[in-house]
Amino acid sequence: MPDHRLAVLLLTNEGFRQVDGGVARYVHNILDARDDAAGLAGERDVHVEWHVAERADCAGLDERQFAQALDRYVRPGAVRYHPLADPRAHSWEVDHFEHCVALGAAAGQAALTVGREADSILVVSGMSMFAMAARFVVRAADQFGMRASYVHMTHNPVLRPDGDAELPETYADSVMGHLARSDPRVSIGWESYWMRRQYQQVYGIPDDKTLFARAGVPTDAAKFAPGGADPALLRRLGIPTDRDLVISWGRGVAEKGFHRLVDAARLTGHRLVPVILNPRPYPDLQEHVRRTGSPAVLLHGQDDHVLTALCQWPRTLCAAFLSEREAASVTPVEAALMNNGEGLVVAVLPTGVYPELVQHGVTGLVATGRDTADAAAMLTAVTELSAAQRAALSRAAWQRARREHDFRTNWLRSFRSMLDRHLSVIGHPTQKEDTV
Repeated sequence: MPDHRLAVLLLTNEGFRQVDGGVARYVHNILDARDDAAGLAGERDVHVEWHVAERADCAGLDERQFAQALDRYVRPGAVRYHPLADPRAHSWEVDHFEHCVALGAAAGQAALTVGREADSILVVSGMSMFAMAARFVVRAADQFGMRASYVHMTHNPVLRPDGDAELPETYADSVMGHLARSDPRVSIGWESYWMRRQYQQVYGIPDDKTLFARAGVPTDAAKFAPGGADPALLRRLGIPTDRDLVISWGRGVAEKGFHRLVDAARLTGHRLVPVILNPRPYPDLQEHVRRTGSPAVLLHGQDDHVLTALCQWPRTLCAAFLSEREAASVTPVEAALMNNGEGLVVAVLPTGVYPELVQHGVTGLVATGRDTADAAAMLTAVTELSAAQRAALSRAAWQRARREHDFRTNWLRSFRSMLDRHLSVIGHPTQKEDTV
């Protein structure tokens, strides 16, 4: 039995109380892979104990999903859950730096509580709202003799597309960036080359302080199995099965580009009917569709079965993702996997991680620019491809997704690096300090 107890603390904004976003799925995927991670740790004479700390007050609480997460992870004893006090009264868009400080302090207190019960603690955070937590964790380590290391995942961009810094996130990120550059206990887990370049450009973080942390999806998930096309289901949902479709999905916020997709489809003369899926109703998009007279179909609260049915429907020619910024998106990968190489073309704007996920003319299409006219030209190009050309693109996308974006493969590579760095930083933890 390994005699070094390592507490791994995941700091998140969603994952238990909110279970409808990409971050939540990532947290669940990590916890589902804990046995494999335990095997890696065991080879190093380390026993891993898993903890999740999450904002206690966040939008989108689904009591049923929260209860399911508790039943799945917490009640069997696999994970300990720590709600964080959160002073924020408003959404992130109107947030302030002092809220980052307060949330960071709450995360630091959780780390101290967890760390006191283990031989050492590895804290993993994502999203800029937790960037200040690195300061509080290392301060607690210094004041209370806690052996700790900290990995901040690059989930939030630190630059806007036009080059301006984000506020107030940039203040929190700058504190974390300084620590990552100068403190051996703090490092950056890069989820895309784009994000790695940003953090290095803005904060001057050396290569040896960054760790591979590319996002992925469980490629063996049921939703990726063939045979999911279901025309009766699509008709029940009001989706026209006699028209060519372009689909997209994600959180209902402006930066995801769903308005642009509706407008771009209109510029093509509606050669493709948009079908857009959001976790919850998106009133602003609904009003935009009504005002413009678009034939777009808007759905919310649907499960993966609906996405699979859409991706495998023969007249769904394209899955388009037009976000203004994406640090670690996996939706283009999911689209390729759900289609199984049967002719769906993944099309994206040249923003964020997208050009890393889609190789233009090989695994999909990348627009020449970021505005609506560029998106419309890209959609038009999809409709002008032959069936054989679309099949070649989708087949290549499916193969690359399976080769490069399997979650378990990528996470275990990341965890191995995090663990080895942690053990190096705290100094031979497998040897008891009182050993002569």
